[in-house]
Amino acid sequence: MSKTIGRIQIVAVSLMVLSLCSCVSRLSRPQITGVVVDYDKKPVAGCKVGEVFTNKDGRFTLPERRYNAFILSELMVMEAPPLMVHEPVEKNGYEKDAISMFSSHGGGQSKGAKYSADTIFLKKTNQQFDISALLSSGNWKLSYTKNADTIYLIKDGFKEWCKTERCEPFYNAYEVLTDNYYHTQAKNLPAGMIKRFINVQFDTEKAALQLQETRQYESTFDGPNKEPDLLTASGTWKLITHEIIQLDIDRMKSISGKFKVSDIDLYQLKLTR
Repeated sequence: MSKTIGRIQIVAVSLMVLSLCSCVSRLSRPQITGVVVDYDKKPVAGCKVGEVFTNKDGRFTLPERRYNAFILSELMVMEAPPLMVHEPVEKNGYEKDAISMFSSHGGGQSKGAKYSADTIFLKKTNQQFDISALLSSGNWKLSYTKNADTIYLIKDGFKEWCKTERCEPFYNAYEVLTDNYYHTQAKNLPAGMIKRFINVQFDTEKAALQLQETRQYESTFDGPNKEPDLLTASGTWKLITHEIIQLDIDRMKSISGKFKVSDIDLYQLKLTR
């Protein structure tokens, strides 16, 4: 009887060891679909996305990728692995771009994971822009550095347009100048102010602009806290050359003056003194 029990225990242990040494499927890339177009919304055929090429309609499908991981090593970590994806988007005559994504535990997704990149706008090399038409085509948000030597402008709809790696750093540069609460190391705003959001509207016909600035302040335990306030301002703007813009803004002299257009895209504009 004792020998039989011993064999059963050995078999049980062997099965447990085998199960721990077996594999579990992990995600290294979801299925990615989308369409690549130029700035005139025309399909870009033959564009390389990862290891595939877009068809005549600019569409592509990157198949899902998975890998096997040992259950024992996964149990030691005690959580799903991260998911990191970087797929280049390239074609001659266009600026290089990439689809990138990161999820701290995304590798644990089950088979059949999908991601839609929707529409990717590929920028032509030496793409030309009509700055006046661009500025008057929508509402803009503005941020600027502490010494006001650089202004970042992003147009409403930026987050919906920005689906790739090329435009993400611009938004990060804009955002860090608006929020000292979330970006605690930024220290861009005046003392006591934690957030500053500025909306801008450009009028091409009148060469005028309107600004609305909302300020939020740090909470303290020393008496009543300062409530958020609102500043409105108006002014004028003028293109002196294709690269130089003049801003004259009442009540906001710090960002008045001549600026060079140092970065431009469909939904973003960077001005430097």
